Amino acid sequence: MREFDNMSQEIYHFKVHKAEAELDGQCRMTVRLFYPKNPEPIDRRLPENLAFGVGVFEALERNYFANIADTDNPIKPASAGSLYVLKDGKIVCHRRDKFAPTHKLYHSAYAGYTQAPEFVYSANGLRQTGLKESAEECLLITTDASPWLVVPNDSKDYTLEAAKRLGLNLRPRFVDVEVFEPTDTLEVYYEDGEHIFTTRAFLEFIYESQTSLNALWLRRFPLSSNEIHPVDAEGMVKDGQFQHFNRESYVIDPSEVANISFGSILQRRPRVVQTRIESGIPRVYKPEYKEPYLGPDKVPVVHPHVWAPEDLLVRTLDALNVPGYAGKWREIELWKERSRLERRSLLPQEVLAA
Repeated sequence: MREFDNMSQEIYHFKVHKAEAELDGQCRMTVRLFYPKNPEPIDRRLPENLAFGVGVFEALERNYFANIADTDNPIKPASAGSLYVLKDGKIVCHRRDKFAPTHKLYHSAYAGYTQAPEFVYSANGLRQTGLKESAEECLLITTDASPWLVVPNDSKDYTLEAAKRLGLNLRPRFVDVEVFEPTDTLEVYYEDGEHIFTTRAFLEFIYESQTSLNALWLRRFPLSSNEIHPVDAEGMVKDGQFQHFNRESYVIDPSEVANISFGSILQRRPRVVQTRIESGIPRVYKPEYKEPYLGPDKVPVVHPHVWAPEDLLVRTLDALNVPGYAGKWREIELWKERSRLERRSLLPQEVLAA
């Protein structure tokens, strides 16, 4: 669902004023959060915090340790999500639309916010958030003439609920998925040191566009890319009706984006689809692009496919050991935050205030 701008009781987050990250010799990361005993829920994103973020990533690079939040620079409990990896190694992601509240027209994995205290205070709750948010944002259907809905057994209820909300009326094909072994550890305590929970995930945090922490899982489906179509299931409820955003869904071979820098043109036209739902049946089609083209942050560009992986996708490409990303998500995020901070320093004050 459209995130945070129209935040309601569906979202539960609060400020965390004590948090730290530590790297070991293999660059595996442990993040420790220290929750306040009496947290005050927040009803909006935490704003970007570029200067502090640059300092955090520089300290991690230099000392393998950094305080990622403090009294004046809070973070929030982790959001959660996942990336779909197909049997032939291709991945499924989406491109955020031009109306997205942050990272407009960036490519991203599927993730979202926790919805109640039970999701913030337990490992299973966080994991369920990742499964739920991924199912709400992306469904897979088979390429058969009469398609089936692919239903992962680890997110069965969430997937069937998302399909119903979208209006899909397809036969379910239940499948087991493999979860990649995560490299990172999230430890959560109260501020007095009392342990709350520990879990494993691929972790990342940012201070650009907003301040956030995410826990991600990689899930391999037992189907190849030629057997499925991704269906973007994201939307919002307005006046009691579900409005389908129908964002672009991408099926990408990681080799196609290996060593490609942010802002580069994808020379090999990627497989991109959108889907209309007509009387419960999905109609999959290729989007048409007309000039003027828009790229990341709605900047005019010369090609319809400008590569713009946001933090979630960069972290998962790192986890998949894709050349150009393997072991580099922190370096890439530091570059992004330094670059944005430098651009901000050159803008006139009246532009910054607008």
